[in-house]
Amino acid sequence: PERRHGFNYWYSYGTYDVHKHPHYWDTDGNRHDVDEWSPRHEVSKAIEYIENKGGVRDPEKPFLMMIGMNPPHSPYASTDDCDLEGYERYKDKSLTELLVRDNADTTMAKAAAVRYYFANVSGIDREFGRLLAALDRAGLTENTIVVFASDHGETMTSHSTDDPKNSIWRESLNIPFLVRYPGRVPHRVDDLLLSTPDIMPTLLGLAGLGERIPAGVEGRDYSAVLRQDAVQPERPRAALYMRNLDGGRDADGLVRGFFAQARGVKTATHTMELRIGRDGTLERVLMFDDAADPYQLHNLAPEEHPALFAALCRELAVLLRDNDDVWFREGVLSDVVPYDTNN
Repeated sequence: PERRHGFNYWYSYGTYDVHKHPHYWDTDGNRHDVDEWSPRHEVSKAIEYIENKGGVRDPEKPFLMMIGMNPPHSPYASTDDCDLEGYERYKDKSLTELLVRDNADTTMAKAAAVRYYFANVSGIDREFGRLLAALDRAGLTENTIVVFASDHGETMTSHSTDDPKNSIWRESLNIPFLVRYPGRVPHRVDDLLLSTPDIMPTLLGLAGLGERIPAGVEGRDYSAVLRQDAVQPERPRAALYMRNLDGGRDADGLVRGFFAQARGVKTATHTMELRIGRDGTLERVLMFDDAADPYQLHNLAPEEHPALFAALCRELAVLLRDNDDVWFREGVLSDVVPYDTNN
């Protein structure tokens, strides 16, 4: 119970990537082995909670419910891994019909996974709709904030990489972040550069708890942006990207610490990553004009675009300093990243 982060109702997935035979641990510590596609089972349990089956919540009190679905996480190699109803949409489509991005490589072995991956995406769309319908039936729609998000993207053969997520490519870095709050959040698409640390304070602000956000929270409350209030906060100019690898191993072979391999920045128009070797020297620079080159096909050389490179390094320096990042504390690449910048 002390590891449940304050939740009083617990039905936890067992970190077990077998999508059709998942297992869960309940509030009382009992294990449940299930023979059902995990998102469908989890939404069914969430609906039971919304309907208060078994009196598991106080209907007079508000609630926070978090559902963390595993698919479309790997594996996605066969119909044993995917939603079959979703698979019917894609099973007869060619790879060129499905992998339509200009940077996708249909010759890779991984390309065939796209049918199963998209099948799971479509299946989750259906299950999410089932969840929203349950809120409607319970009369909770108008007074419930709903957020749909992901932890990372999936390159799915873009840039000819098998790695789904550990990169600054926009297919990996960008995630969906949809917010519904009827009557309070107007429907639109917004280009706010929201970062992970901003999610918690922003949701607290939407819930009317802005004054109770702890001072030590690193992110900012952008609920005024979502509501389109008359008074708007200053928007972030950039978002910080980080990639850490395992550190060295001790005498027992255990990993100790981490190696801060790369740091980068995403602005409204550009993306940049600086990667170092284990010796601390600059190993690679990636720099893209996302507005003119949305599929990031043309890496801009710093020596050919010195003003742009310098500007992005200044933005990176500000973010590293504001976050007290290890690169800032240790002065990594201080000859390139101006940590003493004031803007």
